[in-house]
Amino acid sequence: MKKIVGLGLALAMAFGLSACGGSETGSSGSASSSAKTEESTSKAVESTEESTVASSDKSEESKATYKDRTLTAPDGVLKITGFERSVDFEGKPMFYVFFDLTNNTDEPQNVQMQYMSFVSVSQNTGATTEDLDMAIMSEDPHQDKADMLNKDINPGATISAAYTYNFADENKPVTFTFTDTMFSFDGPIATEDIEIPK
Repeated sequence: MKKIVGLGLALAMAFGLSACGGSETGSSGSASSSAKTEESTSKAVESTEESTVASSDKSEESKATYKDRTLTAPDGVLKITGFERSVDFEGKPMFYVFFDLTNNTDEPQNVQMQYMSFVSVSQNTGATTEDLDMAIMSEDPHQDKADMLNKDINPGATISAAYTYNFADENKPVTFTFTDTMFSFDGPIATEDIEIPK
């Protein structure tokens, strides 16, 4: 599947580049342009195949795991440390997810982006399944942990932070879906339904 997508992208890039070229007239210009397009398409396909093989080799050697509410992935470790119910600025029911996050990459990473790349949160309300929105707080007793979302975590460092969610239904469990990256092609690593303690 990845090779097909890569081939499609390579062809699209090749045609895009040929469309941007100068407007030579005559049959020799057309043949020359066609030869250049075939050559660049061939190189793009080779390059795409090499990167596909490299990325698939990388994913095979480093799989993510989930155990005891801890996701261990190549880019970091996310450990859920607790939950707390409260109300948002409009008085609607919400909850905190407290977590520790370790950055295993070679570059600083935004805490909120790395957290969101590892976990998505939803609720099955019976008739629908809804992705939960981030709750907005007016007076936040955990402001120091919520402020960590706006910071970058350095390579090898571990921080403690909190993320807030509005309930779709405060009487139903919350589904946490864990992945190794934001746009994971391998599907979820784990899914856990959690009753948020009252």
